[in-house]
Amino acid sequence: MTTDYNQIANQYKKAKEHPWRTRTELYSMMNLIGDLSGKSVVDVACGEGWLTRELRKAGASEVVGVDISEEMIKLARWQEAREPLGIEYRVEDARATESAQQFDISVSNWLLVYAHDREELGAMCCGLANRIKPGGRFVTLITNPALYTWQSHPPDYRKYGIEARLPESAYEGAPVALTVHLEDQSIVIENYYMPIEAHELALRDAGFRDIVFHNMTLAPDPQVGDEGDYWDHWMQYPFFIMIDGIKA
Repeated sequence: MTTDYNQIANQYKKAKEHPWRTRTELYSMMNLIGDLSGKSVVDVACGEGWLTRELRKAGASEVVGVDISEEMIKLARWQEAREPLGIEYRVEDARATESAQQFDISVSNWLLVYAHDREELGAMCCGLANRIKPGGRFVTLITNPALYTWQSHPPDYRKYGIEARLPESAYEGAPVALTVHLEDQSIVIENYYMPIEAHELALRDAGFRDIVFHNMTLAPDPQVGDEGDYWDHWMQYPFFIMIDGIKA
């Protein structure tokens, strides 16, 4: 079952309200991306534009968001009309390589997790490479393949608003069903397991070098004060990791 984001676009937008999205996902990505002043950025698989808008607010000179879901792009364009930031949104397949583009940075949260096999993973990585200039950089984020390596897998993330269901054993293309709990309902999103080495090989074959895997970090929140051990489990068993590299 491939997740149909045209059907769950509005619910997925609400899922961005979970605290871990801002405290770890957004904070970790923006720290890794670094200074965007004067940089052109393409956000591939941008969804409704949650991260895309943050990239523009951080000082990028040009930001384009692309997503295969027409409903997601409609939501992104609605948000742009409501709060204009000068972002262009396009309905576009992440694997598209018809015409080379010349962005400084390609960002793609939760894109590579939808590859069913190495061939599709390679096509996605080629699509990322196609969108940036030589010497340009990509930064991406994936569900942590190490979910399978911990003694008790998957870890229990229910208090953070999400659950992960895995097959008994890891194999390439194994479905990873993620249930995201909202206030009045839940949505199920299906990812697919691919090992770390498959990601690294696909990126190298697409023309990337200096590939590095990064753990997530936690943003301080002075308004909350002492949070005790609330985030300990999330940080000890990180739900996602990040990857960056340079186009040769």
